[in-house]
Amino acid sequence: MKALSRNLGITFDKGSPDSFLLPDLWRKLDDHPHPSTNKLISELQEYRENILDNCIQSPEYLILWLYENQGVRRFDASNRLFLVLTDKSNFFESWKLKRAKPLICKKVKKYLDEADNRTWLELNFDWKGDTYTTESEAIFIVKE
Repeated sequence: MKALSRNLGITFDKGSPDSFLLPDLWRKLDDHPHPSTNKLISELQEYRENILDNCIQSPEYLILWLYENQGVRRFDASNRLFLVLTDKSNFFESWKLKRAKPLICKKVKKYLDEADNRTWLELNFDWKGDTYTTESEAIFIVKE
């Protein structure tokens, strides 16, 4: 994205952290009329959707990552039920789905209605040199 932006004369703050730079470049490239920008954005969107599909099919990898990358002050190896909110039309604004109460309630209700038929994933994860065992599951709430 940086290289294509440079080639097209799109300016960006080189000192900006990646967490700010990525959505900024995405928007700027998406707004640019050059055919290569459309191709790149489409490829990146497809790549992200494939990652999401893989996480839905095999949530244990995402759950392990969430446990292993939690902050020191928030560390806990307790059993957890994760709500994963994703807006496929704008991945960067997925956090806004936390306000989508009807969508969340519908998915959580469906999950709870099927809870008797579900077994949680038993996972082992490493954190700060120690190994922990936990049971966990994820509910994926995806807005198309």
